[in-house]
Amino acid sequence: MRKPVTIGAALLLAGPLSAQGATALYTRWNALGGFEFQRYGFDGKIAVRSASQWSLPLVVVAPLGRRMSLDLTTRLAHSQVDDSLTTDFTGLTDTQVRLLYTLGRDRAVASVSLNLPTGKHSFPVTQFRVASAVGSNFLSFPVPNLGTAFGITGGVAYAVPAGQWNLGVAGSVRYQASYRPFSDQALDYNPGLEGRLRLGADRVIGQRSRVLLGLTYSTFSTDQFSGSGTLVSGWFNPGARIIGDLGYAYTWGRTTLSLGAWDYLRLEGSANDTTNPATKENVINAELRLARQLSP
Repeated sequence: MRKPVTIGAALLLAGPLSAQGATALYTRWNALGGFEFQRYGFDGKIAVRSASQWSLPLVVVAPLGRRMSLDLTTRLAHSQVDDSLTTDFTGLTDTQVRLLYTLGRDRAVASVSLNLPTGKHSFPVTQFRVASAVGSNFLSFPVPNLGTAFGITGGVAYAVPAGQWNLGVAGSVRYQASYRPFSDQALDYNPGLEGRLRLGADRVIGQRSRVLLGLTYSTFSTDQFSGSGTLVSGWFNPGARIIGDLGYAYTWGRTTLSLGAWDYLRLEGSANDTTNPATKENVINAELRLARQLSP
């Protein structure tokens, strides 16, 4: 059920560095809100007829001195699955608070991110099909779950110009506390550590277009779970994840045309339950997007 979570919208809000030499990633207070809706329909060959979700994101960014910045991200989300029954849940998600410290005139950035468990993370078993549907990598809902537990992530990123290109590398390690995913079952889930490495490159082409390339590798230590009754204790070692992505954007006036594609590859993991065969996953996605800015 693990899924990468990206706080990318906040990076779009950073203002230009001031002439006085401030190196904070955000040089002024700003906020972003919006509304998102996605719905998927399926034919009669599977039990699920449709899965849908709407969400209201909230992002706040602020400078903290000359080199440090802060951003906060949360959402209000509603998810629904229709099969023989209609099952849904609504609530506030966990809140991510991230501190950023810039080094060397914004060329290197160190970060510490906290996951605050403001969202609901325990559900009855009858709502599991909703959680499993919105957590699917294939459907790519913007909110894969409402919440988990307290977590902390430390990371560092470095970028450098190389001719017409900008090249970057970033790495991070995440710790997450244990929690109970089911409200009507005595099951404790303790996620393992996650390590992530990302390489990226981008360049401007002409006066109106830009191309971006990226490759991300994630690895995990062993997850532990313990239960009683019908649920037994055990362990699971998730397979490594590899994500390759590319994008192209062309802008004229207030209109932007974007092309994007990514490939998500999950390698086989291992578990103490040898009766279930190991699985792997490969999801390829492409999209075309046209955006129009309505005001300056």
